[in-house]
Amino acid sequence: MFRLLIFSSIIFLFSCSERNISSNEPSSIADLSKALLEQPNDTALLIERRNRFIESGELEKAIIDQQQLFAIDTSNLNYRYDLADLYFELYPSNPIYISKSLALISDNYTIFPPMLLLRAKLYYVLQNYSQSLKDINTYLPSYPFDAVAYFFKGLNYKDMGDLEMAQSQFQTAVEQDPNYVESYEQLAFIYSFKGDSLAKYYFKNALIADSSLLSSWYNLGMYCQNQGDFYNAKQSYYGMLRRDSLNKDANYNLGYISLVEGNYESAIQFFSFVISQNRAYASAFFSRGLAYKFAGNNDFARKDFEMALELSPEFKEAKDELQYLP
Repeated sequence: MFRLLIFSSIIFLFSCSERNISSNEPSSIADLSKALLEQPNDTALLIERRNRFIESGELEKAIIDQQQLFAIDTSNLNYRYDLADLYFELYPSNPIYISKSLALISDNYTIFPPMLLLRAKLYYVLQNYSQSLKDINTYLPSYPFDAVAYFFKGLNYKDMGDLEMAQSQFQTAVEQDPNYVESYEQLAFIYSFKGDSLAKYYFKNALIADSSLLSSWYNLGMYCQNQGDFYNAKQSYYGMLRRDSLNKDANYNLGYISLVEGNYESAIQFFSFVISQNRAYASAFFSRGLAYKFAGNNDFARKDFEMALELSPEFKEAKDELQYLP
């Protein structure tokens, strides 16, 4: 199974037909809210505040403003699309948003091309792959250079089990957009699944495209770790820590590599740091217990194995370690 993709970079298309906010008009969310109390149907103010909410990641609040915009003019295709797209963005936190988004799209509105592509994405999420591909294939002749369309076409084929077609679509996506991180990652996963060393090349390309994404550093690190290339795996995890020193996954994996390499004191330090951030992490207690055991400290090892079992009573490996611990 491939890792499920978390979408965080879908482009919003906003109506640009409204007047712009001039420099002497309200710009902060607080000022915009105050102005809207006096002019609740001012579309320029609503659009500006919605955009501010989106910039700050407050999509639930952005939806309220977009709903108001849509209520003001239900014939405006931009308003309809923007509301449907916001619902799509939020579906991972609440699946009901999928049906809300789809309800705004019918054949009458797919004359607006972005709406057709959005419906294809919705059908993909609903695992209606044939309908999703039908919409994408209708969309692409008019927009043959749209990387997002090829990417979702690849996702459909991947989930249908046709990795050759999926690979072809993801490759086309990065040809259209050389910075398409998600497509590089999908290509890397496919090559990794095939046991092809080209996977590393695509994981690196994802990182080159956007080195700020911790997921890209992690994916490259895990690939190198699974290949036994601990040196480059550690370089990736340290790259994560330079951007987020508290990152649980990087610290845990560095502890694991230290354990495998026989550097038990280092492993103990990494696992202890992870535990300090999350006292309910059973695997971290178990792994630190192993490091203590191999370092010859059976008393500390026993305490950690017991804690792992307390947190996860069905932790078989912890039970076995306790049973055979001197």
